[in-house]
Formats: sequence, C-alpha cells, structure tokens
Amino acid sequence: MKRKLDQLFLYRHRFQISYIVLAVVFVALLVFLPSIAPGGLSVDEMSSVVDSMSLSLESVFDGNVVNLPYHLLQRASIALFGASVYAIKLPSIIIGAATAVFLVLLLNRWFKSNVAVIASAITTLSSAFLFLAGSGTPAISYLFFLALILWLGSKIVGVKNPHPVLVTAFTIVLSLAIYTPHLIYLAAVILLAAIFHPHMRFAIKKAHWAQIVVCSVTTIFILTPLIVGIIRQPAVIQDFVFNTTGVSYIDNLAGAFVPFFSFGSAYESVFLSPLFGLATVALLLVGILASMNKMFTSRNTVVSLLVLFAILGSGLDPNVAVVIVVPVAVLVAAGIESIINKWYSLFPENPYAQVAGMLPMTIFTMIIIISSLSHFVFGYHYTPAVARQFNDDLTLIKENLPAGAVLLVEAGSEYDFYSALSGELGLTVMSDWPERTDLTVATLGKWPNAVDLPLSKIITSQKSQDSDRLYIYN
Repeated sequence: MKRKLDQLFLYRHRFQISYIVLAVVFVALLVFLPSIAPGGLSVDEMSSVVDSMSLSLESVFDGNVVNLPYHLLQRASIALFGASVYAIKLPSIIIGAATAVFLVLLLNRWFKSNVAVIASAITTLSSAFLFLAGSGTPAISYLFFLALILWLGSKIVGVKNPHPVLVTAFTIVLSLAIYTPHLIYLAAVILLAAIFHPHMRFAIKKAHWAQIVVCSVTTIFILTPLIVGIIRQPAVIQDFVFNTTGVSYIDNLAGAFVPFFSFGSAYESVFLSPLFGLATVALLLVGILASMNKMFTSRNTVVSLLVLFAILGSGLDPNVAVVIVVPVAVLVAAGIESIINKWYSLFPENPYAQVAGMLPMTIFTMIIIISSLSHFVFGYHYTPAVARQFNDDLTLIKENLPAGAVLLVEAGSEYDFYSALSGELGLTVMSDWPERTDLTVATLGKWPNAVDLPLSKIITSQKSQDSDRLYIYN
C-alpha cells in the first residue's frame, strides 16, 4: 500500500506543490492587497516617509540612523517609482516576501515538511503578517531580522565546519539588525553566548584568522554610520535602548498586545484586532502544552527567549510586540505536529489512514486562512476604529492636481509629509495662501478664509468620516 501511494505524482511532490501554491497566493496578495486594504496611509507611514526623504550623507552622520536600512530602501523606492501609496509600501512588501521565505526555511529546519507547510500557510497568510508586509513602516524589520538570524544561526550552530559564506552573512545581518530599535539587546545576547557558551567559543577558536578579519571589518564598515552618529549626537542612543515614547512602561506593555488577542471589541489602532483568530490561538495553546515536555531543547529555549524579549521590549516600545509573530509561528507548528503525531500513532501501519487524517487538518487550515483573509480585507474597510487610521489623500492629490499647483496643508505631520514629497508630486506645498492668484490652489480640508474664492471642485473620499477631502480653486 505504501509503495503504491509513493508512486502517485501528487503524493510524491505534495510538499513542493504546496509551497509553490503558497508562494503564488502570498505574492499575489502582497501585490494587490496594499491597494485594497487598508487602502491608504496611516500617520506612522507618513512619518516613515518624512524620515526616509530627510536622509542625506550629512544627516546620517549627524545621527539620522534609526531604522536606516529600511529608510534607505523606502527612499530608493520613492525615487524610482514616484510618490505613490504603492512606492511607499514596496520596501515592506519586498522585505515581507523575504521574511516569509526565511520563516518557511526556519520551520523546515525545526519541523517535518508536513507540519512546516501548514504552519507556514497559517502564519504568512495571517492578518498580522499581511498587515506588517503591506505597511510602509519599518515594523516588518523585526520579523525579517529575527527570521533570518534564527535560520542562519540554525545553519551555523552545532555544525562542525560552518560555511564561511553563512558566517559572513550572519555577521552582516546581525550588524544591520542593530539599526532597528531594541534589537541591540538581541545582538548583546548573541555576543554573550559566543563568549560563554563552550561550543560557540570552541568554534570561534577553530575559525581561520582570515574569516575573523573579514567578519570584523564587515561589522565595523556597516556600523560606522551608527557609531559616528552616536558620537556626534549621543541622544540618539535612546532610540535604540531606552523608552522614548513619553508613555509609562506599564501603559506601553498594556497597550502593545491588546490588538493581538482582543476578541470582543475593536481598538483605536492600525492593527486589526484580533490579529490571531480563535483557531490559531487554539493551535498555539496545543503547541505550548506539547512543548512543556521539551522545555530545554534549543528550539523551545529560543521561543521562550523571544517571547520574553517581546514582552519586555514592548514596554519600551509597543512596536516590539510584533516580534511575537515568530514564536507564535513556531508554537502553532508545534501544535500541528502534536495533533498529526497523535493521529499517526493511532494507525502506525496504515498509510491510507494517515493520509485520510490529513484531510480534516487541510480543511481546518483552509478555514483559518480564508477567515483570516476575509477578516483582514473587510475589517480594514468596515471597522470604524481601524479604518479611520488611514486616508487616501495622497492618491486623490495625484489624480486631481496638475503639476505646478499649490497644495495648502495646515502645519503639522501632514504638512511635513507632503513637503517631503513635493518634488516627486510636482507641487508647491504651503501652510498659507499664496500671493499670486493665477495658480491652481487646493486645500486639504476646508479652509474658513477660502469662502469668497471661486471654488472649482470638491474631491471626496469614502475612506474618511469628513468625506470632503480636497477643495480645488482656480
């Protein structure tokens, strides 16, 4: 029976086919979802664009180094593709796709393929992951660096002679990760492990001197802007180490995880609650119970440390809470593994019964994915507390204002955003009325002192409670 089953093409290549389907679905979602949901930009995304467009060689060495790798990508994206919602989100889309790949590879290192493919689908197609991969902020960097560091670490630690390319890549990734706030703690833990762990210390002693020189020079080169920036602006170190949000540690901690597991109500947040559905939480709990007997394995030690880091770090900065996505993915995989192993133990000699047992798990997985996607798409449109965190003003401005027009915006975060993109938009951005009267002038929102001017057009938006968004005067 087993031999006949193995001869079937779909059965022999089931995992490859599953990953191909997952990749196609995931890429398609990343390409199209940013224009569907959330369908606009949040205040955090606007702030990220301001930081990206303010980058220059001088500003970097003056301390503008927080999330530098991400902001360099975002600036390059806007320079190449113009000031559009998609160009702003493109770096996160690319990083999100890479994160999904390394998360799949990591799960395949720690679990069998039948478990890894299901856990990968549930994680990468979840509301939490899709939002982070489609949000034009550096938040996705946390997941990217963690997934890549863990995967590279699993390829290096415990290997007698790790490949020099992998070691160099690990050094580069760890150095770049330090530019992300609070990941310096992760680098510190890895450094301490290298010093005190006997196996890692022995591996370093056995490394060729040329490898040590290459890694050292690479690290110094990558961290030079950070080091110079801190020397010239010592206050910038607070962004990487201390709480800079102006909110108490307890308040940050309380607010960080509310959207993740809130099943009763929506919160005023860019995150759609709950980011993990009840079915995913059920698998998570099964995974925790299944891991209790293997608490001190390397996999569960890493998961425990990541959960601890997410909890403690979110008190410093609520954005760190997204780190929880990685241990959730591992624990969900552990839950799936426990269920499958229990079923297989009931029919150890019957391959057809084992295959039949995967059918309910497949249906269960599809229900989780479809409900998560529906929740994601419709939630960002029809949940008022979340939908009003985004606006499509940039799209309306691009579609309705000619080059050379004047855009009036009240001083504040929106003014900074449109001023930063004024060159790409071909507009003059001002906070007061221009003296010339022969220009096309548009105001973002109604201005009281514009009542007597000839109004040409009012542009409305279905994304806003105040639907009159753009007033155009000729």
